[in-house]
Amino acid sequence: MTKRINHSEAEVLLTPREAAEKLHVHPRTLQRMAERGDIAAVKLPSGHRRYRAVEIARITRTAA
Repeated sequence: MTKRINHSEAEVLLTPREAAEKLHVHPRTLQRMAERGDIAAVKLPSGHRRYRAVEIARITRTAA
């Protein structure tokens, strides 16, 4: 059974600090994970990274 996700839920972006807290890792570790391709990061025009909340939730569910 697949959970349907509305567009607004899929577009919630977390800062590196918020995402790192949810994963219980340091923000630099999160950045390394993104550089390795373990997690998808969205790069803003300013060059800052953001992480999709649904991606973070998926990782926390699979890690549990």
